[in-house]
Amino acid sequence: MLVTSNNRKFSRMNAECDMEFVNPGTKVSGRGHSINLSAAGILFRTHDKLITGSSLEIVVSPVNTVTPPLNALIEIIRVVAVENDEYEVAATIEGIKGA
Repeated sequence: MLVTSNNRKFSRMNAECDMEFVNPGTKVSGRGHSINLSAAGILFRTHDKLITGSSLEIVVSPVNTVTPPLNALIEIIRVVAVENDEYEVAATIEGIKGA
């Protein structure tokens, strides 16, 4: 199901997948679960408290093994504490990486 808003350039698509991330500068890594993504951004949840403005390299692994994983560089634009000691993280996709 596509989710649209008049303020968005690209439609968002539900993409509930496991994901991993690493800070390219510190090499600190973590895990999360994507909620949705678009051509320009991603929304995910994690137990790690991430910092707005930081960059991460991510790998989003689809449930369907026919679909290749998404390897990308993102910049965090919002971090909000939610239930179950998790954080909801919104980020822009700055670039797509090869496998």
